[in-house]
Amino acid sequence: MKRPLEPSAEGRGRIVGITDGVFAIALTLIVLEIRVPSHEAVHSESELLAAVMALAPRFLTYALCFLTLTIFWFGQQAQHGLIAKSDRRLAALNL
Repeated sequence: MKRPLEPSAEGRGRIVGITDGVFAIALTLIVLEIRVPSHEAVHSESELLAAVMALAPRFLTYALCFLTLTIFWFGQQAQHGLIAKSDRRLAALNL
């Protein structure tokens, strides 16, 4: 029987999976801040263009957050590529 802190090859895949899930949730949450203009407020193409242009700061914020999270995700993937086996200590540090 394995000891609780004994290294495990399959544990590495689980850590990578949970990390990918956390990044996916974070990326989803930041896009939820971009609200589509309501159809009651938009009656013409010019009003639609004005409403979309008013969202430009949110698009910029989204793009910067997406870029930052992507950089962290690539770094995390590079780190996970160096790990042969994992144990509970590594899992705790990863969270």
